[in-house]
Amino acid sequence: MNLEYLDEVAREAWNGNYERVGTLSVGEMLYVALASGRMRELAPGYSIPYAIDRLEPHEFAHMLKVWGSDVQPRD
Repeated sequence: MNLEYLDEVAREAWNGNYERVGTLSVGEMLYVALASGRMRELAPGYSIPYAIDRLEPHEFAHMLKVWGSDVQPRD
């Protein structure tokens, strides 16, 4: 996974723009959904524990480093 690219897509998703999500693999989409706080919108058929389990340890560590201090979207 290109995590920097996925972080860009996640920032767009955070703001409600989901255009670039449709071209992602399931694993990439789950990363974006978790990072952006948009699980309901982007991955309604998946649970958060399942999505976390799909991530490699270095991907999860990257997500926590980049996104750990951001608040969830309010809408």
